[in-house]
Amino acid sequence: MLGGEQVRVNTRSFQNDMRNFNTKDDVLTLLIHLGYLGYDSETEEAFIPNKEIMGEFENAMSVGG
Repeated sequence: MLGGEQVRVNTRSFQNDMRNFNTKDDVLTLLIHLGYLGYDSETEEAFIPNKEIMGEFENAMSVGG
């Protein structure tokens, strides 16, 4: 996604639980709900919506390893 790609995500499996994450789809769905990721309902894909958030993801990756 940092390269501008969209990622397919299954939002229907999310249990609205911010403590337990079983799949990458759970994490991506939470980030969509929080507004950090955009979501295209027609293709069911998540994406980084703007340059500011892209910068935050890049920063998190460099700090978090």
